[in-house]
Amino acid sequence: MNFYRAAASALDHLDKHQGSVKGSLAAAKIKVEPAEAKRILALVIETLKYRDVLLELLEMVPLLKLEKETFRIRGTPTGRNLILVLLHDLLFSTRARIEASDKWPPKGAIVRHQARLKAELVRIQLRAGVSSVRDLGRTASSDVQARYVRWNPNIDASRAEDWSLSALHKHLVTKGFGLIAEAVYPVPSGKYFMDPHLPEYLLVFPPDTNWWAGDRWYEAGAVVLQDKASCFPATVIMDGWDGGECIDGTAAPGNKTSLMSALMGNKGVLYAFEKSTHRFKTLEKMLARAGCSNTTATRGDFTQADPADYPNVTRILLDPSCSGSGIVNRLDYLVEQEENEDDERLDKLAAFQLQMIQHAFKFPAVTRIVYSTCSIHAEEDERVVAKALKSGGGRWRVASRASVLPAWERRGRVEELGPDAEGVIRCLPEDKTNGFFVSCFERVDGSGQKTEGSEREKRKREEEEEEREEGDEEGEEAQSKEARPKTAAQLERARRKKQQQKKKKRRT
Repeated sequence: MNFYRAAASALDHLDKHQGSVKGSLAAAKIKVEPAEAKRILALVIETLKYRDVLLELLEMVPLLKLEKETFRIRGTPTGRNLILVLLHDLLFSTRARIEASDKWPPKGAIVRHQARLKAELVRIQLRAGVSSVRDLGRTASSDVQARYVRWNPNIDASRAEDWSLSALHKHLVTKGFGLIAEAVYPVPSGKYFMDPHLPEYLLVFPPDTNWWAGDRWYEAGAVVLQDKASCFPATVIMDGWDGGECIDGTAAPGNKTSLMSALMGNKGVLYAFEKSTHRFKTLEKMLARAGCSNTTATRGDFTQADPADYPNVTRILLDPSCSGSGIVNRLDYLVEQEENEDDERLDKLAAFQLQMIQHAFKFPAVTRIVYSTCSIHAEEDERVVAKALKSGGGRWRVASRASVLPAWERRGRVEELGPDAEGVIRCLPEDKTNGFFVSCFERVDGSGQKTEGSEREKRKREEEEEEREEGDEEGEEAQSKEARPKTAAQLERARRKKQQQKKKKRRT
């Protein structure tokens, strides 16, 4: 009973707010064990999948009126959403039954009408012309007009076998696909084309395509499944890159990181940070599979990294946690209401996002920072950029459109950023992508930070000098059978060295 109530409560929250199913569990203050949470998530997603059919069914069999004494519920969960989750399990689950006690009134109220419900469902199936009632559900591609596949040049460069883009085109012919020159949406069956904005590596296929399942190109890491908008941050951060070191501050699962590596030609140094232990393991697997030999993965919080430890980093990519309100082509985001996200939650997310940007500002050699989200809310997008610029003390500006995918037409909101909006990218579902936001900060000429880098070099020279002195003293002592006691200065140097080693160990 509690299981169904929790699922219905999550649906109640989704009816009022944009966001993910997982986020709705927390926002609705549903406290359950991890295993139970997975069951609830699965039920909510499946109910969303069949929601349109279930609502049509409720018009034919008005259970809210027929069983109003049972479903006259005040507060949460609402009667309608409780009915929806129960109907799903009765009509669409593999067990075709409601997993609750027969003595529970809501179950009895549904079961009393199951013959009529099933008869009306068959009529809906016949009108839709599908062979099974399970074919009535919405799929992940229902609202999508294309699927994107990214070619990964790292594999071609590191292996003897031919994994080039031309070899991929030949391979796709064997899969029954033909390359067309022009972009057409929805993509015709059996056709594909190179994306007009990212033609060097992004291929566009029909929405129901899955040729890569079990395919050697996918298994080898030579192709990566990645939404078009998700490719933009790495593309923007690497624009005009001339060989400096780079950082991905929030790297898992690794799609953006691996694209950065590929755009670097697998050369230079790319540091990838991930705070979560579980997600870090996913990151490591992705980087290994994608052949990212120039990438160093670090399990740690980017905001705790000492900028002085990275004196040669010139570019930083930040794609921090956000509301996920732009993700529209997954079943766990089937929310049609346009009401705003919870203000308190957005404020907390925005504060964290701003903190990450401000920390990136402290890196002494950084000249370019990209901040992106998969959110459509100005609170997480343009307003965070505006606050970051204000806190930067005139040392940073929004990069010009010329270096931020100039051919992309949809730009930022002028009412939020003024003229700087031209240097900002926005993506919406009508652009055949997820909802996305990409901004780029450039350091203003002459505003570089010198203190942290110079102090670090000074400390390094002092440590090397001390080590040489200690080496000379140890050599002299080795000539004597009994070592002379260390002087106070030597003891002090040893103490300082030990403290520095402990500090470095804590950072790693």
